[in-house]
Amino acid sequence: MNTLTITFTYPKAASPKYTFRERVALKSNSKPQEWARGRITGLRLDDYSASIWNYTVVLDFPQGYCEELVEEDLVAEDELFNLQGD
Repeated sequence: MNTLTITFTYPKAASPKYTFRERVALKSNSKPQEWARGRITGLRLDDYSASIWNYTVVLDFPQGYCEELVEEDLVAEDELFNLQGD
């Protein structure tokens, strides 16, 4: 697989928190161990001035369901262990 590097010239554009193929969980009101999980397959910078990133996540469902979410709705899968006690 080729590596693609994207450089932004806009001074306020921040790097995304998550990148392609990273494993994430979708935050919800249920217990963290019950949150849907998937991997990042797409990124979109929605607002350059506020650096609002949208992430396309393919969920771990047999149908390969896909959802687009903002950073606040996601947590890295490896951080879930730390949330189990909450």
